Amino acid sequence: AEPESLRKFVAELEADGFRRQEANTWVGPTRRSLIEGGHTTSDQMRVIFRPSWPYLPPLLHVAGVNAWHADRERLCIWEEEDNTQRWATLQGLYERIDEWVEAEAKGFAGAETARNPEMYWEQDPSWIGLVDLDDMIGDDRDDGAHDEFHFLARMTDQGDRNLPDVFDIRPGRSGIRLDPRQGVAKQAMSGRWFYRGEVHQPPRNLYELKDLLTDTQRYYLGKHINQHLNRGNAAMFGLAWENTEGLVCTMVLALPITGKGQDFQVGALRPKGTKAMLLRAGPDAAELQSKRVAVIGVGAIGSHVADLLVRSGVGALHLVDFDHLWPANLIRHAAPPDSPTGILKTAALANSLSKFPWTNISTPSSPQEGVVWHPEKIRQIVESADLTIDATGHGGFAELAARVAHEHQRPYVTVALFRGGSVARVRRQATFIDTPILQRPRLDRYPIIPPLADELEYVGTETGCLARIHNAPPVAVVQAAATAAEVAIDHLCDRHQQPDEVIYVLRAGDEPFHRLGRLHPEDLPASINLSEAALAAASRKAADAIPVETGGVLVGCEVDGRITITDAIEVPDRDARSDRYGMPAGAATAAVESARASEPRVGYVGEWHSHPRPGPPSTTDQVTMLDIALNPDIANPVLLIISPGTADGDIHAFVTTSAGLKPAQITMCGGLAASQDVAA
Repeated sequence: AEPESLRKFVAELEADGFRRQEANTWVGPTRRSLIEGGHTTSDQMRVIFRPSWPYLPPLLHVAGVNAWHADRERLCIWEEEDNTQRWATLQGLYERIDEWVEAEAKGFAGAETARNPEMYWEQDPSWIGLVDLDDMIGDDRDDGAHDEFHFLARMTDQGDRNLPDVFDIRPGRSGIRLDPRQGVAKQAMSGRWFYRGEVHQPPRNLYELKDLLTDTQRYYLGKHINQHLNRGNAAMFGLAWENTEGLVCTMVLALPITGKGQDFQVGALRPKGTKAMLLRAGPDAAELQSKRVAVIGVGAIGSHVADLLVRSGVGALHLVDFDHLWPANLIRHAAPPDSPTGILKTAALANSLSKFPWTNISTPSSPQEGVVWHPEKIRQIVESADLTIDATGHGGFAELAARVAHEHQRPYVTVALFRGGSVARVRRQATFIDTPILQRPRLDRYPIIPPLADELEYVGTETGCLARIHNAPPVAVVQAAATAAEVAIDHLCDRHQQPDEVIYVLRAGDEPFHRLGRLHPEDLPASINLSEAALAAASRKAADAIPVETGGVLVGCEVDGRITITDAIEVPDRDARSDRYGMPAGAATAAVESARASEPRVGYVGEWHSHPRPGPPSTTDQVTMLDIALNPDIANPVLLIISPGTADGDIHAFVTTSAGLKPAQITMCGGLAASQDVAA
């Protein structure tokens, strides 16, 4: 990839005494630390270049090296994920060799974590074993312990002869298993494991493996091999021990060869089982194991939500749906493409997810039980789960379920796609934390998502039931499901770092859905309530002050999540000009305290001033409001600008955000009702 870099490195090699031996190999003086460390007596080592320099390090062959992290006389000094490219200079290569020697002298403390000891065997591994070592060995790990296991060959659907044999290794004695593809009984072969508490270095051949066994273990190994090979059967045995990362094992398959004795082949073990799978489930898996989630609607979005939650470690999942799975559904469904069609969607998904043994999955016993429009059925579902997720995509059902969940103080999440799959929305209703979903339509921070024309929203109707087919692509479905699962896990782990409503734009449209990605509060249109009394007071004072500017303080409160201005108090500025107004120091606090004396529910919500000549907020206006917004006790202060000299008395409102002044729509209102519950 970088020829010039390679030429420079080769020049360094040759300047240090290396010479070219083969097309990609240079031979030169062995690094002194390797000789002094007792790893080799050879005075020469080989540097072997690989393609894609400098993204792959060169291989280092050192004759006689026999240690951990040395594979067939090749030093293993770089991790596979290493991208430091320290090897791009000769000095960097030498320093890493010295570090390897130092680490080897300390026993590779903290780094002796090799889980694939077959790499030290004299022959390459020729087969693969799927095994849960902890399950096979068990908890009784006394030094010298041994016992039986059994193994069965897994057939590949492709019948590819180039693929290695794969064996399913299980604890306990052998038994009979029916192979459903051939309809014949298949014998599971016996194997035997041997455990040693400490192994300094993995065995490289059968003789070294036997030397690591106790006398009793050697006796049982010989007996096991002879019994099986004499009958013409294969024998499998393994030596297991523990390192800093847990159990490791060298597993060998002994095959009888007619007239030629036996062939001993080492295998490469690959982990299976719950523990190994959950290592990839994310940091929340342990906590999610104790959680129960109900998913109502396991069609396109719901099936993927369920799939993600199970893969993340959820301990129990209840799937609710009445519909069946047909070939056309599979394009957006999480069930495998070869799933039998005509069965319930819940059954198809449960069958697919049963491969993850840590989740207890339950489903309705009949299609009728999957119909849950009755509030009592919804109550039973929400009260039986730590979280209920609605993925039906039906707006009416989403509100009904939200109402029932709120009444019974149970957490709830609903997810749906809108505008032909262009917009995804996830709403969380956590008890005592979030605004109830039924109250959100009248709040500015929860925008309504208007539909597109039917020809854009839908692509036709399903034959028979005339149900309209939503035009959302699979990518949109998966994005909506991933967002819903993210919000659900955040709630189940009691973090609540996600907002109670997430709107994700997948295809840009009109405002506020004109930018791709998550919709942020600053993307939403701003609006304020302005009382008629406040407008009248500000307009009168502004007109009286012509030809100079005047201004003052806005007081009010929050009503249903929207700033409501109840009064505009003038604070005169003796130095005001036709193009300048400044708030005297300390005057704002005094004005607010005076207003609160007569109405305790109000507080500071912003400032106002006049522009005798109409115009936008000045630079001074913007700087002033941004400075005010730095106060942690003041959220998004409002700026009101009045131009009394115009025919209709122009008035403009702006809400201060981190990005600057944002125009706000003004809604006129009356004063506060005597019993109105507000946020000061």
